[in-house]
Amino acid sequence: MEFLEYSHSLWLVVASLSVSLVAAFTGFSLTRGIAAQPVAMRKLSVTLAAIALGGGIWSMHFVAMLGLQLPIPIYYDAMITLGSALIAILMVGAALLLLHFYPRTRASLTAAGCVIGLGIVAMHYLGMSGLQLCRAVYTLPGVVFAVLAACGLSVAAIWVAYGQRRPRNILLGTLA
Repeated sequence: MEFLEYSHSLWLVVASLSVSLVAAFTGFSLTRGIAAQPVAMRKLSVTLAAIALGGGIWSMHFVAMLGLQLPIPIYYDAMITLGSALIAILMVGAALLLLHFYPRTRASLTAAGCVIGLGIVAMHYLGMSGLQLCRAVYTLPGVVFAVLAACGLSVAAIWVAYGQRRPRNILLGTLA
């Protein structure tokens, strides 16, 4: 098996991180204080937050992928790429529904974080399968690490951002 040499565009990596932080802060902020809203407004807020947060997770990933520089041209299958974006938005939406329409307990916070983490993993690997002209190579330990990292960091972000819904916690959850 032959591996390609690669590098990354530092500016696109920085842009990717910026997109991630803005999206997380926006998504977490949109849901602050919605428990007092009527159900229809709560649903709208959760939908907008899912689009912001899930779309931001996907955008961050795609911008980072655009920063990958290979010695060959690479293309992305449009339908697979769209599917990966939809998975991120829908999984974040499911987690936010759990957080805002059911009692918020330790178990529900953890479950919501795991749903987001699994959504990140599903989005990532589906998005990577959209690469054309080259194929990503995976190892079992790498996939296990990806699942554990995505779930662990997502659970931490949810616990911090939703433990106490203060601006400081939303900012710290954003960083997680």
